[in-house]
Amino acid sequence: MLAPAPTQASAPVPAAATILAAGLGRRLGGRPKAALQIGNLSLLERLCNALRAAGIGQIRIVLGPYPETLLPLAQRCGLQLLTHDRPETRLLDSQRLAIQAHLAQSQGQPQDLLLVLADLPWLQADHVRALLEHWQRRSAGIEAQMPLVAGVRGHPVLLSWQAVGQIATLPPDAGIRDWLEDHPGLIGPFISQQRAYVTDLDTPSDLARLEQAVQPEPVRWPAPWDQPPTARACAPGRAPTSTDLSSSR
Repeated sequence: MLAPAPTQASAPVPAAATILAAGLGRRLGGRPKAALQIGNLSLLERLCNALRAAGIGQIRIVLGPYPETLLPLAQRCGLQLLTHDRPETRLLDSQRLAIQAHLAQSQGQPQDLLLVLADLPWLQADHVRALLEHWQRRSAGIEAQMPLVAGVRGHPVLLSWQAVGQIATLPPDAGIRDWLEDHPGLIGPFISQQRAYVTDLDTPSDLARLEQAVQPEPVRWPAPWDQPPTARACAPGRAPTSTDLSSSR
């Protein structure tokens, strides 16, 4: 079991990032949120640019539904692909896949993990860089960090190599949230006033606020997601999928 220590933190280790993009986007009509375009760039491309500009070179992505749209986009971004073997997954499933892949691909070399949701439209390189700089200056015994904006926890979440190893040993129905709840003394909040850490894209209201804020830049879904669910399900040559049917409920 990890325990806080009074000494200063050890030498910094590099961080890799994993983007969680396996959501169904039901409240937005069953759409791949990472593919939403602001101007000429998708949310995924904007996020990858921010991570790389902040100094993170190794970036993975967890994909689930919508592979026909997100897979080519992830490949164009040069991401390492982690895919679920079933169409509908929980956030917990994506987290555990990210944890397992991080440990396997690090090949025994200590490497911290930055986990980030794919639907953070305002997250920029400066935000990520500030998180990383605060993480490298953290006190010894701090094994996890997340932004805290007006009392609200946000993303990205940073986990030490040691924390990743601990989370990997949890039962299959337990994840990062469970580990954090069990180890409150190991969490170091990054207190900020930047709303980019807590502003995601979940509902039509969120989308409307984004459209208003970025005017005159266009905000649009790529085809076929620019059509309502019923039109997509009935498109010529395309049979309705479980995602189409579930998102229409």
